[in-house]
Amino acid sequence: MHRVLGVVSWLDCLVFVLCLVPQLVIDPHAGLIKVVPWLLSALPFFVFELPVAFIRDHFLLPYTQRPALVNSSTLFQELVIRLVKYAFSNLPSDIARVFFKKEIALPFYRFRLLRHGLWPNNTPSWAPEEINQDGVNGIWLKSIKNCEPDIALYYIHGGGFTMGSSYFYLEFLASWASKLKDTGFKNPCVFAIDYTLVPDSKFPTQLNEAYQGYRVLHKLAGNAELVICGDSAGGNLALSLLLHLARPRGGCHVDKSLRRPSYATLISPWTVLVSPDNENTPSDFLDAHQLHRYGVLYSNSGDTSDVYKSPGLCEDEQWWEEAIPVAGMHIVYGNLEVFTAGIKKLVSRVEKVRNPGLRVTEKAAVHVWPVVQLFLGANVREREEGLEILAGVIAESLAQGKEMKIG
Repeated sequence: MHRVLGVVSWLDCLVFVLCLVPQLVIDPHAGLIKVVPWLLSALPFFVFELPVAFIRDHFLLPYTQRPALVNSSTLFQELVIRLVKYAFSNLPSDIARVFFKKEIALPFYRFRLLRHGLWPNNTPSWAPEEINQDGVNGIWLKSIKNCEPDIALYYIHGGGFTMGSSYFYLEFLASWASKLKDTGFKNPCVFAIDYTLVPDSKFPTQLNEAYQGYRVLHKLAGNAELVICGDSAGGNLALSLLLHLARPRGGCHVDKSLRRPSYATLISPWTVLVSPDNENTPSDFLDAHQLHRYGVLYSNSGDTSDVYKSPGLCEDEQWWEEAIPVAGMHIVYGNLEVFTAGIKKLVSRVEKVRNPGLRVTEKAAVHVWPVVQLFLGANVREREEGLEILAGVIAESLAQGKEMKIG
């Protein structure tokens, strides 16, 4: 795997836009007939609301009353987060999903590699292997092609269940694998699935696909340590999968020959689909009302209280003890995000479990901050901070788990 790339430049942003525009025109989910009216409706925000908010927050408000985003971010970071916040609240999900497509994310990532002097011959992740097995689609990244992996991340992407793709996370996942290699693993690999997006299908399709993907992972990874990972909605699915593996959802069969995962890493997991705990904050780019709308849509019935849909509602400590991976799990989140209260409740619940092996990393930051910092970090140190924490905790926890077995 390659080293962590340098900061995202304005040239990178231009290339992303150049990749995006044709797809907005030709993609059946978007097209000019949808995109142009939306752009016209957004003009007041771009022309008036955004500049006024910048002036107010930077020059009119006292320092102590400014949103944390303003005081802790560069202008570039603040601009991107404000734009994403507006888009998340106002852009129809069928248009928004285009931004995450393979046809945009892959050429953008390849351009980033080229700009840093990395070429296909020495960059395995340049051409990730596409996996289509047992009804599961995804990508397989392998550090050393002809060598058995010693650790495999099973990544479930976020995006409110309505958008996102494995390809959008390519740089993040390849960089994470690179950091795992720095901790001593010889051949870290990643299997990232592309589950069916809402509204194309709804619950339980995504959970079933996550389970099937875990079965496929066993075929790909051999005897490697298996780590279930996910961010946001993907964190929800990762938690639901853990509960499902321990106690299968009604009417479903779980292959008992499957190994328990060694570990789990959850980045800003969406623990409860609809909850008063999901509150808007001045700094985060998510919108609670839109999230609740997506959550109800995903639920397929309007009932979001099922623990396989909202794993944060599971109060059965014995169930959690059965579900938590062998060496424990790591929950990472920002205390400026919409999901903060719900995540803290989940942490409190899991802490009551006997020997949970729980690690928690909380930072004064927005939703999925390790991913955000990789894309928006002002310097290499900031870009790598989250990745180093994620990789380091996995390495430490797995090593401690092995010591406990020996002891």
